[in-house]
Amino acid sequence: MAKLSKITNESESMTPFLDKDRLLKSIFRISFFLTVPTDLDEILQKILDEVVDSIGFDRGIIRLFDESKRYLVAKVTKNYSPDEEKVAFSMALNIDEHTCVAAKVAKTGQPIVIENAETDPRITETDRMLTKIYHKGSIFCAPLKISDEVIGIIAAWREEETKFFLEEINLFLAFASQVSIIIHAARLFENNAEKIRQLMVLQEAVSDMNFLYTRYNRILGILVRSILKIVGDGRIMGVSLDLVGNRCFVNDGKQVFAEDRKDLEKRLAGTIMEEALDTNCVTIRDAFHVNPTFRTVFEGYPSEIAIPLHVKDKFKGVFFVAKKTGSYSQDQINVLDILVRNAAVSYDNAVMHGILSQEAESLKTEVEKLKEREDILLGFHDILGKSEKMISMFHVIEDVAKHNTNILIQGESGTGKELFARAIHRQSNRNLKSFVEVNCAAIPGTLLESELFGYEAGAFTDAKKRKIGLLEYASGGTLLLDEIGEMSIQLQAKFLRMLEDGHIRRLGGTENVPVDVRFIFSTNRDLSQMVSEGSFREDLFYRISVVPIVIPPLRERDEDILLLARHYVDEFNNKFRKNVRGFDKEAENIMKLHHWPGNVRELRNIIERIMIVQNVEDTITGENFPAEIKGTSYDDEMKAWLEHPLVRLPAEGMDYSDTIERISNDIKRKLLINAVDRCGGNKTKASKLLGISRYKFMREHGKVVKKTKK
Repeated sequence: MAKLSKITNESESMTPFLDKDRLLKSIFRISFFLTVPTDLDEILQKILDEVVDSIGFDRGIIRLFDESKRYLVAKVTKNYSPDEEKVAFSMALNIDEHTCVAAKVAKTGQPIVIENAETDPRITETDRMLTKIYHKGSIFCAPLKISDEVIGIIAAWREEETKFFLEEINLFLAFASQVSIIIHAARLFENNAEKIRQLMVLQEAVSDMNFLYTRYNRILGILVRSILKIVGDGRIMGVSLDLVGNRCFVNDGKQVFAEDRKDLEKRLAGTIMEEALDTNCVTIRDAFHVNPTFRTVFEGYPSEIAIPLHVKDKFKGVFFVAKKTGSYSQDQINVLDILVRNAAVSYDNAVMHGILSQEAESLKTEVEKLKEREDILLGFHDILGKSEKMISMFHVIEDVAKHNTNILIQGESGTGKELFARAIHRQSNRNLKSFVEVNCAAIPGTLLESELFGYEAGAFTDAKKRKIGLLEYASGGTLLLDEIGEMSIQLQAKFLRMLEDGHIRRLGGTENVPVDVRFIFSTNRDLSQMVSEGSFREDLFYRISVVPIVIPPLRERDEDILLLARHYVDEFNNKFRKNVRGFDKEAENIMKLHHWPGNVRELRNIIERIMIVQNVEDTITGENFPAEIKGTSYDDEMKAWLEHPLVRLPAEGMDYSDTIERISNDIKRKLLINAVDRCGGNKTKASKLLGISRYKFMREHGKVVKKTKK
């Protein structure tokens, strides 16, 4: 009994190994990778550096599943010996066959915490063979999961035997959860970027081969270069059997040479190249799914793929690629197969050139769609835009973010001034510090001063204890003063003094407190006019507007309207669990013509309203838009029509009746033509759009449009 009491007392007196503050800071630091596209291996190494250098473990490893979801492949290690690294990277763990800690965690999705690796019965011989970390000390192995799907594991080890408390375990699992999200986001970016790159290589190759389809050697050269671009570093071999002349040609990636057929068949015997030639099917063999029936073509290159090439009665061949490590993704396999098939077709018949051109066009369209998706994935710190004005704004942000200069962001309501301020903060060297936003219009003038400067106990009736102001709280970071034009003239004087002196005094205090803050100001008001009216201090205006940035309204960014609209459709598809694909032509025209006085905020609200209220099954049509949006679009056009030259009264007078008739017919004609264009030539829809019967529409169309054409 006394012994049990002693153990309990010792356990209660032990200090937790995992420090809460250090773990939270590590989670905050690695979350930076969510917004900055970086190489996945580089991200994983920095995460493991955090685990060892910042959190306090001695060694670590991250393993991720391959595409088959059966094998755990080592991606990065920390403080492993060269021999241990060699074992880790050369041996993938089969979760169905290997009995080890990592495999158990990956299979169950539950963490394993081992406080004494030397005696814990969960340690297997496989573990001890993999690395010395399983011989002693303590181990924490956590799953990396997206929802319920395990994507890998992260394991960390300490040389000392360590007791892990429940709070520590939960904190480390929270760290692992953040790591999982970062890996998932990085993979999405890499997969889309890689698919775009491969498709562009394919598009270029197909185009070149179609242009040079009569020259077989040139086609082979294009094929070899393109395969290497798609796969990356590796060994390549192309074999062609001339069925007419009974000759054999071999392309080793550098040159083409003839070879005796019997010697070649002997050289290919027992390889996947022979299998691909015999079966006329793509054959794959990689380092982790070893098939003992095949021998490797190149020693030390176990990951292989062979793609057959067949040109009717002329040629029979196979293209082979080998890599030292890794496997071939399904996208790579599909692209390589399409590439080789196109090479065969382009040489087979000149008539097929037209069909191949259509394929190239469809590939080009797919690339453009993926590029649009890449725009959404990349963006610029949550800001979407590809118009010249927005690209120019992004360059300005990159330039000004490097300096601590005061910035004044001006723009209409709904243009995203806060997003631009946050983008400047994230792009600056203060990005690891606080970003504090203060809306001057939302806080009464009497309270704004105490919110910004803070106060001492006893400064006023309810000041029972000291309060730190937001200027002091934001030290080292960035402070956004939104709607700066709403600040009272009295507070403006005190704020200007703070900008000049670089320190503040809390209300009721005597101590000067230094302020180290990057200031960003925003407003939708004309501060220059306010200065002339005397409601805003001129000296403060020049102090805060060292670098003025004017955000263009949405109506001046035509190219961004549809990009933003599609992005919001995707956003609300996920939110409301819908599957709306996009907009029809009429809906797109309505959005382009609308003035958008509420800018991006108005556009987002309209899309959300449509997807909630309207019963949209597949595509958002013009009919789904509220009347005020369609109405303003037509009003804008009507204003333009009323600028017609005939409306102006000439000095010499006019025939009133004749002029009215001509103007009326001109407006009718434009309305009818515009309605038909918007409805894709469908006159029934056009009549509904104009609010008239189809009979009346056809009668007016015949009288005004057809007559004018004659």
